[in-house]
Amino acid sequence: MKHRQQKAVLILSLAILLTSFGFAFGDMVILLKDGRTINVPVSKEDIVSLSFDQASQPSGDITWDFESGDMRGWTKTGSAFDSQPTYGDNPTARHRGQPSNHQGTYWVGGYENRHRSSDPPGRVQGDGPQGTLTSKPFTITTPVINFLIGGGCDINTERVELIVNRQVVLRATGKCTETMERVLWDVTPYVGQTAQIRLIDASGGGWGHINFDDVKFE
Repeated sequence: MKHRQQKAVLILSLAILLTSFGFAFGDMVILLKDGRTINVPVSKEDIVSLSFDQASQPSGDITWDFESGDMRGWTKTGSAFDSQPTYGDNPTARHRGQPSNHQGTYWVGGYENRHRSSDPPGRVQGDGPQGTLTSKPFTITTPVINFLIGGGCDINTERVELIVNRQVVLRATGKCTETMERVLWDVTPYVGQTAQIRLIDASGGGWGHINFDDVKFE
């Protein structure tokens, strides 16, 4: 995003420069940081505004796949997510018979307590801890948000929510298995609006946890 903003400022500066010298027609010369130049045939009289396609992955300061190994961009309440993200396929390490199906190295596993590779494989915190995990606000720029979800299957106590303008508009839950499956949300009605994703663990009983990973914007 920073690189795009720098390019936008550069192009605007060049446009102003061309205008100030009275160039009505001719190529706009765009100088890139890697030394390349791009010639764009354009008249200053035809320029109304300049814009760039936005990256489909919003808010680069939020870890959507948890591969940063931390919970940057997310706010926790309670204790359910204190030891997250989880390293590796910990359900398999504890012989659960239900592989996590996580992507990459890290994921959110509410039952698990293996935050680092040096932690004992198979270590858990169980279903007891409860809490929430909420992303920083971001702008919806794509028609679909999809993600992996597993764990508990009671949507009243274990769920992922999409919050748009402070209202919960979509919810999803697991299937009472540690193995995560992909869920797709059609967010077409909310494109351009401010949103957050929130995980809720409100149960300390059986299957009182949520698994979550690999948020994609497509």
